[in-house]
Amino acid sequence: MTVAAAKPHTDAVLALLVAASVAVGRGKPPAGSGWQGTPGSSDFKPYAVMFPFPGQDEPTALALPHHSLDFVFQLTCVGATQDQVETFMDKVRAALIGVTPSVSGRATFPVYRVPLDRPVTRDDAATPPVHYGVAQFHFRSDPT
Repeated sequence: MTVAAAKPHTDAVLALLVAASVAVGRGKPPAGSGWQGTPGSSDFKPYAVMFPFPGQDEPTALALPHHSLDFVFQLTCVGATQDQVETFMDKVRAALIGVTPSVSGRATFPVYRVPLDRPVTRDDAATPPVHYGVAQFHFRSDPT
C-alpha cells in the first residue's frame, strides 16, 4: 500500500512563504529573525515557525483507502508588538490563502485557513516580552 508523504507538502508550503519573502523556519525560528541586536533596544524582524501535522489519509473510493491526503499545518508568528504580529500575519495569509501549492506527483487544491479561536497574545515570560499569533491552514492533494 502506498500513502502520500507529508514532507513534500511541508516543503511546498515553505516554498510559497519564502517566495513571498516571509521569514519562516521549520520547527524553529529562521536565521536572521528576531532581535537584531540587544533585545528590546534593537529592531525585531518578525518570523513564522511552521509546525506540520502528519496529514490525514482520505479514501476517494473503497479500492483507494489512502488515495488523498488532507494536510494541515500551523504557523506561529512572532513579533515585538501586537501590531507587528498582526501585520506579519496578514502577509502570511496573503501568501497562502487561495494559493495552490505544487507537490510533485500530486494534484493539489488551494490553501484555506482553519478556524482557530486563539487571539494574538503577549508572552511576558520572554525578556523583553514578545507577541505570538497562531494560524492553522489546510489543503488537500490527490495523486496524478
